[in-house]
Amino acid sequence: MNQSSSQRRPPQISIAFMMMLMLIFSFISAGLFYASRVPVIQDEFSMLMTGKVPDATDDESGRLAQIVFVMFTFTSPLLLAGVISTGMTVLRWFERRR
Repeated sequence: MNQSSSQRRPPQISIAFMMMLMLIFSFISAGLFYASRVPVIQDEFSMLMTGKVPDATDDESGRLAQIVFVMFTFTSPLLLAGVISTGMTVLRWFERRR
């Protein structure tokens, strides 16, 4: 056994990384909470779990809410990465000016 491998420190997670993970998980949970409130998505989940097809409704607001949910789900990681990248760039710029 190599002596350097036995004295290696355990991996650590920085506070900034933990905060970024918490922010990402809060976005994901917000999207899931929104999905739980949309009737069309509730119908699709119940069909997936039980195999029974719910009564069809021509509720256009349900489809609009579903489209908003899908757009939020696909665009929020990209927007979040852009906001974090912009924030880090601004912080580095302010630190360089000092």
